[in-house]
Amino acid sequence: MKRRNFLTAGVTGAVAAGLGGCGRVGVRQELAPHAFDRKGAKPVGNMPTGEIGKTGIKVSKFGFGSHIRKDIVPFAKEREWMIREAHELGVTLFDVYDHEQGCYQYKPMGQFLKPVINDVTISITLTPWDNRTPEQQFEYDLKCFGRDYLDMVRIHSYRSTDDNWGQWDYLFKWRDQGKIRAVGIPIHNLDDIREPLEKLPLDYVIFPFNFYHNWTWLANERKVGRHDTYENLVAELRKRGIGVVTMKPFAGDYLVTPFGRMAAEYDPEVNLAQASLKYVINSGLNVDTTLGGMYYPFHVYQNVEAYYNPAMNESERAVLAKIRQKAKIVAERHLPSHYRFLQTWAPETHDNTDLVKMA
Repeated sequence: MKRRNFLTAGVTGAVAAGLGGCGRVGVRQELAPHAFDRKGAKPVGNMPTGEIGKTGIKVSKFGFGSHIRKDIVPFAKEREWMIREAHELGVTLFDVYDHEQGCYQYKPMGQFLKPVINDVTISITLTPWDNRTPEQQFEYDLKCFGRDYLDMVRIHSYRSTDDNWGQWDYLFKWRDQGKIRAVGIPIHNLDDIREPLEKLPLDYVIFPFNFYHNWTWLANERKVGRHDTYENLVAELRKRGIGVVTMKPFAGDYLVTPFGRMAAEYDPEVNLAQASLKYVINSGLNVDTTLGGMYYPFHVYQNVEAYYNPAMNESERAVLAKIRQKAKIVAERHLPSHYRFLQTWAPETHDNTDLVKMA
């Protein structure tokens, strides 16, 4: 299917290739069962790799973010194909969540990846549920993946006053025992990293980064001021040997649909997902890896293609620049209160200097 046909096929879940990220969908993307039959042209190339900080863990520069909606869960056969195909194309990092959103993916993902389980990197969030203790939950997680260790494990705890702050002790103990290879944290606001960075021996940090939510890059390149301790977060992480992992390369679920519609209007020949990934690749941030969610089979081919052929063209840069002009207004309209944190990652203005440098 040509890109023009793809983008004009409808403004359902298929309109923005590669959509993904945590949370519910803002502009509700309807399930498009027919999209599971579309794959497109299989890309040919090589997936670049990186290392997570100083951990020695080598991963593909693009990670399979397994965030899905409940209505997609029944399409297990199609999901298995996507996961196996992504691995065949060089994707070795699989970021999986379980209890969140009620999708419970550890068991099916463990089965899907079973033939290659020792050749991939598994990244999870430790979230005790069903009245399990952290120890019981971790043992359950290990069994789901058929492993005696997991590669990358994180929790959502940012302050010593948090109820689950004590779970960090378990993670670092298990890391010392070889049951976890790397311990990390996902941050949603810059303030989230203050206490963990000073008090915890973290191995990696995950944060949002895309063509719109990108002040981290700007702080490095143009000294954009922020009244915080870590104006240049990435430089601080690098100095400490901590891995740099980015998420939400497509701006997140709540914005991907309106941004996709805008892109289709500006230039239907441009694939927004590929342009978004190419922005991350060419930003100069040189992240260790990027986690992106994928809902349909054709997302796998289109997203991997961006890493095989990462050079941005003028049309892609032009579309991203045009979306930026209205992005703040769109975000104000579509982001619910619990997702407003994304705006803290967006500069007040974009002068497109970064896009020009990618020419």
